[in-house]
Amino acid sequence: MDSMATQEAAGTLALALSVAAAASISLNIGKAVQKMKVEVLKKGKAMLKPPHRRDFLIWLFGMSLTFVAGVLVLVAQNLSDKTSLVTSMSGVGLVGLALFSLFVLKERVGPREWASVLLIGAGTSVISYFNVPSAEKLFYAGPMYWCLGAFAVFAGAALLFTKILNRGRAFFYAAIAGMGLGFMNIFYHIGPIVAEGSAMAQFKTAYPWIAFLILGNIGFVMTNLAFFHGTGIVIVPTVNSFLIISPMVFEIFIFGTTLTPMQYAGAGMIVIGVIALTTGGGQSKSASAEPAAGAAPAPSL
Repeated sequence: MDSMATQEAAGTLALALSVAAAASISLNIGKAVQKMKVEVLKKGKAMLKPPHRRDFLIWLFGMSLTFVAGVLVLVAQNLSDKTSLVTSMSGVGLVGLALFSLFVLKERVGPREWASVLLIGAGTSVISYFNVPSAEKLFYAGPMYWCLGAFAVFAGAALLFTKILNRGRAFFYAAIAGMGLGFMNIFYHIGPIVAEGSAMAQFKTAYPWIAFLILGNIGFVMTNLAFFHGTGIVIVPTVNSFLIISPMVFEIFIFGTTLTPMQYAGAGMIVIGVIALTTGGGQSKSASAEPAAGAAPAPSL
């Protein structure tokens, strides 16, 4: 009986990780596509008409991929016993992102960027491999509000820092986006616990709606703001890393769960990878972002 239960748990874990990996790929490519055409948002209503409509539709396609990723994350959180286990899979799509940035966005992806991305991916694999299932699912409301308060203070301080010093916008906007998405995952995880395991009953609570309508939009808006100030190969891994790390910290207080020493080592690898990536000069926008003089305009739709 124990053997069957173990096999069933392993199967559920494998399914959760597979869905989370699919979400990671969809999220990474979706954000990269948005980065590719984010400048069209500056056109205002003109983006809905030729010659800008094509760029807007491409940007909209990228946004739809991030929406699909959000749905997949919700499914994965319902299958998993830890928020951080699902969010740790956010590193899976980084290799695809690096290739997309190199060949499509024409951004510089050198040895430093590749090493950083691979280190983040390795840290992600360590976190997933050394997972230990939780015995029960708990939720503490009081610490949740304190954690939300800490997030609000961090976001406010980061925005004030970028305003006063006029620097670091790409990193801090991406960090706020990642923490917002991290809390989105936490709220997705709270829903089934409050609903006593019912996937449908959770929608009668406020948690999935707060996750989708508020926290998800914080991540969406701040990511696109970051795209105006930096390159995709820096911004998206930074978002992903804060998305991975923040639930690891906050779930200790909100769910009473902890990770193994090896998983914290994996988190350290992710942090080192992000530091290497974001201090390598990639926060400046690529020179290829502007079309070359005399280039033919994009065809109208």
